[in-house]
Parts: sequence; C-alpha cells; structure tokens
Amino acid sequence: MTTDTLAAPAAAKPATTTKLTGLTNSNTNALTGLTGWQVTKTTATYSGSPTAALEAVQKHMDQVRATEGGRATGYQSLIAVRNKLRECSTGASHPAVTVTVKRAKKTATKTRTGSPKARLTRKRQDTYTTAQLVAALETAWTAIRAQHPEIPAVVIIVGSGTASKQAKYGHFAPIRWQHGDNQLAEVLISGEGLKRPVEEVFTTLLHEATHSLAHAREIKDTSRQGRWHNQKFADLASELGLDTTKDPKIGWSLCTLRAETATTYKAVLAELKAALIAYRHPEAQGGGETKKNNNNAIPCACQCPRRIRVAKAVLELGDITCGVCDTHFEPDE
Repeated sequence: MTTDTLAAPAAAKPATTTKLTGLTNSNTNALTGLTGWQVTKTTATYSGSPTAALEAVQKHMDQVRATEGGRATGYQSLIAVRNKLRECSTGASHPAVTVTVKRAKKTATKTRTGSPKARLTRKRQDTYTTAQLVAALETAWTAIRAQHPEIPAVVIIVGSGTASKQAKYGHFAPIRWQHGDNQLAEVLISGEGLKRPVEEVFTTLLHEATHSLAHAREIKDTSRQGRWHNQKFADLASELGLDTTKDPKIGWSLCTLRAETATTYKAVLAELKAALIAYRHPEAQGGGETKKNNNNAIPCACQCPRRIRVAKAVLELGDITCGVCDTHFEPDE
C-alpha cells in the first residue's frame, strides 16, 4: 500500500465584495434589507462581484415592479443604483460614485495525503458534467441582458444540433417553458458547436438573443419557416454588436462578433472559454432503412413541438403558423 503526497493544490477562488460609496440617502434606503447588501449612510457593500450585485438589484426591481408598479417608493432610487452598477460592469465610471472591488486573500493550504478519489471536489471530479458550462452560458445571457434590458429571461439548454438534416448551432423558441404563472422562451446551444472558438459560441448566443429581442418587440425577423433572416434581423443583430453577411439561401443569418463587442464582454468570454472543455459528436446519419414517402408530403414541426405533414406545393405558398406557440412549422425531415 502506498500513500501519495501532493504539493499544495490551487486554492479556491477568493471571495469578492463590491463597495459603492458616495450614495444618497435615497439610494441606501432603497438597498436596505436586500439580501447580500450591508448599508450605512452613504455606503453600500455587496458580498459578491459587480455583476452579481447588478443581478441582485435587477431581480429586486423586477419583483417590486410586478407587485407594486414602477411608481413604488424607492423604485427610482433602485434604478439609479442599477445604472451605476451597470456603468461599473462596462468599465465606465460615475462622477459621484466610487466602486471598489475587494478580493479576499488566499489562505495557505496544508499538504494532503490519500488517494486521488478521496480529494475530489466539484471542480476536480473524475467525470464530466455540464453544470459549469450551463452556468457560464447563463452568466453570459445575464451580461447580455444587462447591456440590453429588453431581452427577456430564458431557459438555456445544451443539446443536439444535428438530430435533423438541417444542422444548427442554436435556436430560440418562445413560450417553450412554464415557470409558475410565467412562460419562458428556450435558447438551445448545440453540443456539436462547442468545438468552435469561444467567440463563435458567444456569437451564437448573441444571434439567439437577437431573435429574442425581435420577439419582445413583436418584429417579424424571419420567413420561409424560420430559415430566411431578413433585413430587420440584420438591424437588430447590429444593435447587439454583431456584423451580418447575406447568404443567398438563408439571408442575413451569418454573424460575426465585432472587436469592440468582444472587449465589452471580455470577462464573460474568459469565463465561457474555461467552461468549453467538451463537445458533442454529430448524430449518425443514414445506415438504416428509410420510410418511403408515397404522398410527397413533407414532415414539419413547430417549436412546441407539434408535427404535421404538408405537401411541398402547399408549403411553398407561405408560412404555416402554429396557434399554440405562434411559430412557423419548419421541415423536419
């Protein structure tokens, strides 16, 4: 029997606090009682990063607005605090407020003995899970919403992008999830696409965010069963920091990340890159008997997904919309 000895392993990430100074009484009163915040006369300290502080304030604002409305006492002060935190997260400074980010000092760790399995932690485990990946994608979506508040909250999933003949890197599906009385959209990031550079994966996330913004503004940004991306999509994508290129088959769907956009989301890209440590192999195509289509009907699916079969000539006449999810039926061969 042998005992292995390890040198001191890397310490856990140090804790972070965000301190706002130079606040007004109205600002501090609005933050009093919020979880994670410690408030004095002109100072407020949050136990977490500026991004987490911003998310906590925004969540409280959403609750206040839903229950009491935008004219509730202290709501305007919460808006002011949120804007100051938002300026901090984008690298800007506020003339009347000082933001200090403090990280706890790393503590020395003792030499440990025993088998490797005895030392496994959540981040040092012998099998892969998607927990870190989904968390990084959700953090990225939160950062996008901080820059563009009209973009709604969604449920982010990682799944197959090659289950059908038309491979995809992602999709946006409105009202796919139910959470209490609220309906939430779904954003899929394909596991096959995770093999790409982090900038391209984040571009896919911004692409789907563009569709979500179009849905929030009730703008029709696609046609031909969702395949053709029109000029309205290109305009919204530009608003989110993407450059688009027109393709003769799918319109303005092809997107690239601008350099200044990558700079804005630099911290988000770094966290997402650390999570891209696995990817999915494409679905096996062919190799089995295929059913003969004796009526020339094309199988189509919406985002519910409900499925129908439609003659090609009928499908080419125009979009067929599902009355449940309000999305178009697309070929699902």
